[in-house]
Amino acid sequence: MSDDSLRAAVRAIWERSRDAIMQRVVALEDASRAATNGELAPEMRRDAQREAHKLAGAVGTFGFWEASALAKEAEAILEGDDTITPTNALRLSNLTASIRQQLSDEPGREQDAPIAPESLETIVSVGHGKLLVIGTDVDFRERMAIEARSLGVEVLAARSAAEARTMLTGPIDAVILDLTLPDAGFTFLERLHAARPTIPVIVLSDNDEFQDRVEAARLGGSGFLQKPVRPSQLIDLLRDSLVATADDVATIVAVDDDAELLAMIQALLQPVGARVVTVTDPLRVLNVLVEHAPDLVMLDVDMPGLNGIELCRVLRNDPRWSALPVLFLTARSEPANVLRMFEAGADDFVAKPVLGPELVARVRNRLERTRMLRLAADVDSLTGVATRRRGIEVLERIFRLAQRQRQPISVAAIDLDHFKQVNDRFGHLVGDMVLRRVATILSACFRGEDIVARWGGEEFIVAMYSARCAFAAKRLTEALDKLRAEVFEASGATHSVTFSAGVAEFPTDGSDWTAVYRAADDALSHAKAQGRDRVVCVEREPTAPAESSVDVVLVDDDAVLVEVLERALQSSGYRTLSVRDGTSAMEVLTGASPRVRARVIILDGGLPGHDGFAVLRALTRDGITRRSRVVMITTAKPDPEVQHALDLVTFAHIEKPFTVDELTGVVRAAMDAPHTSSPA
Repeated sequence: MSDDSLRAAVRAIWERSRDAIMQRVVALEDASRAATNGELAPEMRRDAQREAHKLAGAVGTFGFWEASALAKEAEAILEGDDTITPTNALRLSNLTASIRQQLSDEPGREQDAPIAPESLETIVSVGHGKLLVIGTDVDFRERMAIEARSLGVEVLAARSAAEARTMLTGPIDAVILDLTLPDAGFTFLERLHAARPTIPVIVLSDNDEFQDRVEAARLGGSGFLQKPVRPSQLIDLLRDSLVATADDVATIVAVDDDAELLAMIQALLQPVGARVVTVTDPLRVLNVLVEHAPDLVMLDVDMPGLNGIELCRVLRNDPRWSALPVLFLTARSEPANVLRMFEAGADDFVAKPVLGPELVARVRNRLERTRMLRLAADVDSLTGVATRRRGIEVLERIFRLAQRQRQPISVAAIDLDHFKQVNDRFGHLVGDMVLRRVATILSACFRGEDIVARWGGEEFIVAMYSARCAFAAKRLTEALDKLRAEVFEASGATHSVTFSAGVAEFPTDGSDWTAVYRAADDALSHAKAQGRDRVVCVEREPTAPAESSVDVVLVDDDAVLVEVLERALQSSGYRTLSVRDGTSAMEVLTGASPRVRARVIILDGGLPGHDGFAVLRALTRDGITRRSRVVMITTAKPDPEVQHALDLVTFAHIEKPFTVDELTGVVRAAMDAPHTSSPA
């Protein structure tokens, strides 16, 4: 689930739960008035303390931090059996009034979706941009808008240079400029490039004179096409321009035994906006390359132990780094030495003393060319999603990560239904439009850390890190529903498209990505055999009731808090079960053969029936804490003796209020932690 969607979900839950939460405030207000009048009965006091306890946890999770702190203070006043003094009664009255005031505002915006693993990266794709078409050809503009929709690009129109200048004051990601527009020729292109040099501009012209191409390039044009132009041509050119100018941060590894020179290089390369990793020991270079996967390596020729030319040969002999650009820094620029550098595999060199502008220009040029080459290899030119080669590369990496962190991965094999009939009936241009739209829908339905790749022809794969099979199938079904609703028009006829998908899960269905993909492909065959237009998970033998298991059990009687936490955990692919009281928790979680086995148990200390500490003692007695990790939730930091007891049998202790992000982080750490035996 994305950050925005999780925030929206939390706000929706708040709207549904506001009245119930405000009833807790009312209970505090009633207790406050009774305390002021000296009429607060013990039972009413205990109930009010409990309501304050629930408020402190729930409203903090919604982002009302101050209200949560005030509720905790109210709970402290209501604790114990001592008579509430007039001063404390007045303070309690002021606290409840402040809580009501705080909760009248919108919920806080600090809620965040679970953080994706740091080792993952997003596949770059074009989408959600704004394209300005400057020209008077309405028919072309409308066809362009239809084609651009497959990339999620919004097309804006300007019928004159004056109108274009106004629109360019706002956010524009790319421009198509028709040179035949009377007041929008090369002069306009020159002024546009001077004002907005980072915006790619594709120039259209009635003629194909070479001099016009030269002039367009000189004035900053990103592409030149002769009219008439097919929108698909522009889309291909536009995609490359947008992705090539994406705001990616490049990584440069600079190797030199002179630490002062390295520091200067870092300062000189600030205009490039790259991250510079410096290495003074050439023998450490391979380890640094593995860790940082750079876009460029800079080598000094003369270094002790291993000189730059020898190191360059080592890189060129290693398949991992054979294509990595290498730029030499050398004080020896005589022809024989330059020849040795290029024979070793150098791409360029800069003579010492290093001049800032020259170094920046050479590095920037090399990085731009590298980015374009990677774009061609990593991003499918038709659909904008990852290529098969790039998909395999990312799959191998995330499966290694999942093995280390003991996380699930779901892989889906997707095939468009009867796609050959689309090409045969409507032509390959329509087929290409369908493929682009399918890729856009898939990209929009999955998280940034998920991998969407075109596997070949009309086949796609999706890999979802830290996601169970059922969660992945749900997301794919949502994508299939969106695709069914799409209406494609061609040759005066309309048609729709569907896909079939098979889903498998690591490590249940395979120990590596190839095995999991084969299992997903088998499930895809089952989906086709069942009539297509559906999502099918790998068929598994049903587990016996005694082996019923989930990832996380939430034991808390606060329904609102449980709903928020379940939503966040399920969005990360965890299977959850909620239990509302201590008695039920003992029934399902304890005993020699518990009805439910959980990898993680989140246990609130204050529960009706048996409290959380009684449940924890039962879990410890029956040996459950030896195989399930317990996360204890309390409203205050326990005293040292209780804390020591908690440390012996629990994985972690969280004090209310806490954030969704904080809890999911603890759960993820509990999932990853190695099994250890806790004392009974």
